[in-house]
Amino acid sequence: MPSIAVHGSAVIVLLSLSPECVMFAKIGIAVGVCLSLFVVVIAAAVGAVVSMFAGGAGSATCAPAEAEFGVMAGYEREQLSSAATIVAVGQQMNVPQQGWVVALATAIQESGLRNLDHGDRDSLGLFQQRPSQGWGSSEQIMNPAYSASQFYRHLLAVPGWRQMSLNEAAQTVQHSGVPDAYGRHEPAARQLLGLVHGVACTGSPTGTWTVPAEGTCTSGFGARAGAFHRGQDIAAPSGTPIRAANSGTVIDSGPATGYGLWVRIQHPGGVITTYGHNHHNHVHIGQSVQPQEIIAEVGNRGESTGPHLHFQIEANGQAIDPVAFYRQQSAPQLCGPSQ
Repeated sequence: MPSIAVHGSAVIVLLSLSPECVMFAKIGIAVGVCLSLFVVVIAAAVGAVVSMFAGGAGSATCAPAEAEFGVMAGYEREQLSSAATIVAVGQQMNVPQQGWVVALATAIQESGLRNLDHGDRDSLGLFQQRPSQGWGSSEQIMNPAYSASQFYRHLLAVPGWRQMSLNEAAQTVQHSGVPDAYGRHEPAARQLLGLVHGVACTGSPTGTWTVPAEGTCTSGFGARAGAFHRGQDIAAPSGTPIRAANSGTVIDSGPATGYGLWVRIQHPGGVITTYGHNHHNHVHIGQSVQPQEIIAEVGNRGESTGPHLHFQIEANGQAIDPVAFYRQQSAPQLCGPSQ
């Protein structure tokens, strides 16, 4: 059993690990470590509280406040704080824990968990993201929470990432010139996760959900003609503006089977919205959008029986009823009743 000592407002817990050396990887070098782990419950934040989504409609703060925070051989306070922020953002976005490990291993490889203001070409930050490649402005990328949220958004947009190896998932997001470098950091990433698992975010990154198009509710979510309709149809004249339902990043914009022409937006919280049968799209992949920003026009493309918007919402990969979702979010009524 661990021994516990109370000193002031801090509780110090001493955990003695087994005599065997704990094997983990740090920056590509496997080392055997025999250590005792001190876990300190700290009442104050380690480092500054950071804004998760700089410039977005929503806001949230992430910091290892009142969290179990430990020490790990070879990692300084700055690096542990970076790891805590990465995990906190993953928690706030409802990313599965497997994704936190992928993110930690990626940041270890790319920056050693340091918020670097330099790198290859214009690469910056924990994940060495490039402003010229649509990851955000230099100022945004140098915000560790923003940088982590961008990594998670791209990861969640990878089909089947949870069935991939850590290395494959990370490389699909990063497109690194050293494609096999990430997997070797998995042991260290998992040990870091054990140290900072108590971090938490406060506030909501989701902002306010808004109506994507003015129109009439027609075909709803659920069974339809022997199949399953994964969204809510909103009938409107061709050319009616389609607007982003919330802030996010465009992860697809172009032709799609059945949908004719669609736009897909990744939002904080593991939510993806889809806008289908469009006449014309106004946004491109990688573009950041704000609520009510015009992203497309209502059309009649694909498997469609008349001009309308097919509006679809997925939460952590599962399609959900948009009308019910809006009701749960206390958002405006999604569309008017059919006449």
